[in-house]
Amino acid sequence: MQWQGEGLLLDARAYGETSALINVFTVSFGRRVGLVRGAFNKKSKSVIQPGNQLFLTWNSRFEESLGTFKVELIKSRYHIISEERIGLEIFNLICVLCSSFLPERVDFDDLYHQTIMCVEGEHSIKEKLKRYVEWELQLLTSLGFGLDLAKCVVSGSKKDLKFVSPKSGCAVSSKSSIGWEKKLLVLPDFLGNRKSEKILSIADLENGLKLTEYFIKKYLHPVKGFQTDHFFRLRNRILLLNKL
Repeated sequence: MQWQGEGLLLDARAYGETSALINVFTVSFGRRVGLVRGAFNKKSKSVIQPGNQLFLTWNSRFEESLGTFKVELIKSRYHIISEERIGLEIFNLICVLCSSFLPERVDFDDLYHQTIMCVEGEHSIKEKLKRYVEWELQLLTSLGFGLDLAKCVVSGSKKDLKFVSPKSGCAVSSKSSIGWEKKLLVLPDFLGNRKSEKILSIADLENGLKLTEYFIKKYLHPVKGFQTDHFFRLRNRILLLNKL
């Protein structure tokens, strides 16, 4: 069996003396793991770098088996990602979440394209953090746990959305939340009002990260090898990079 397609390299681990097991997030074929022979020779070594966008040819006798990849470079991105600490931190977080929660061989094309948008391009630190929060929301949506932030769950109003219900994952307007504010999660302006031209604040970004953290912990059950508390300590540390 054979298929070809585009993919983002998440991770590469040595396998034997000259080969590597690569973990890639692909268009149409989802997350896949396969073997690349001769991965560390002069020709392939620069290609097998996390963050690079690759053209992949996968071969195997059976669909269910590991299979082997032949890879060609579409776009080199690792050196760009690693230029700034914040970009590298965000990319590492994305790789951990994709590897931990995306089942193999399942199509997540919307999340794939959101991932590419998140990791490439020159943006301010605040904009990168905003895009990362939006990426985590797309991860939840792709896995079937999307939040409804478009209208108030109580009144149906699309205006003045300020909170999110931790029970339903739906937005709540300022008026409808009176008396319940302390039991609700804060909805940052950049999510509640997509047309807002308000300058991104640290408080908004903190509230965005708290929002997605709550629902990731609620809906995505721990899996073997995923240390929830350790991950979120590292994840929330990225705000410090913006405060320095």
